[in-house]
Amino acid sequence: MTDFSVHAALTTPFDAEGDPHVAALQAHVEVLVEDGLDGVVVAGTTGEGPLLEEAEIETVVAAAVEAAGDRLEVIAHVGRSSTRATVRLAAAAAQAGADALIAVTPYYFALGEQHLLRHYEALLGVATGMPVLAYTFPERTGNELPAEVLDRLAGEGLAGLKDSTKSPERHREYLEVARRHPQLRVMIGSESLTLQSLRGGGAGAISALANARADVLLRLRDHPSEEAQEEVDAAREQLPDIPLVKRAVSERLADRGVHYSPLPRAPLGT
Repeated sequence: MTDFSVHAALTTPFDAEGDPHVAALQAHVEVLVEDGLDGVVVAGTTGEGPLLEEAEIETVVAAAVEAAGDRLEVIAHVGRSSTRATVRLAAAAAQAGADALIAVTPYYFALGEQHLLRHYEALLGVATGMPVLAYTFPERTGNELPAEVLDRLAGEGLAGLKDSTKSPERHREYLEVARRHPQLRVMIGSESLTLQSLRGGGAGAISALANARADVLLRLRDHPSEEAQEEVDAAREQLPDIPLVKRAVSERLADRGVHYSPLPRAPLGT
């Protein structure tokens, strides 16, 4: 057995008016409970979080919390490019009942280590006891999260990290930080590195693929092997982006009589 958890980076469905479709989202969460996942991350990259209004994020977090009950951990993504907006969204997500918060590094503007430290310290300061995770995805944000900054934040109470750098070397650095801070959950966001993370002492995976193919990730978790990793890689090659993941979810829910629109929000859906 392993303590390695598997969370879905939850997709967000939209109705005919282009608003978040709460019933479809909750039906999807129910399927993920049946799949045996450990949790969901709401309004992150795969959930098109940067395209959602703050009130919409509060809506989808509350919907996921209601559907999950105490069966799944619900982590709300609250990352915004400004610290004030991130802090404000964190308060709304906490009010909506999220179990934990996660925030990507601020994006667009290039930031130094002190900027990153102050940003996450502000978030930790308002989290009122809720676990807070950082999220690094430099390909999309333009900002790296140095291991030294993670080490400092872990000493100040940061609960975890989602690593979507796609870098085996950087992931090893993060895992080394976690060995100095046992409370720090380092979770892999790049499915191709799942086996490496599991074998290196990682705490889990936060996966877009898990929306539609939780089975391959759970097999890898329960029976770690190169062959199981190859199965995950092959499944990811078939579902490489948000539109295709959403279409797979839509097809799966259609078999249950649930309408789940596969269309992303504009500009992704244009």
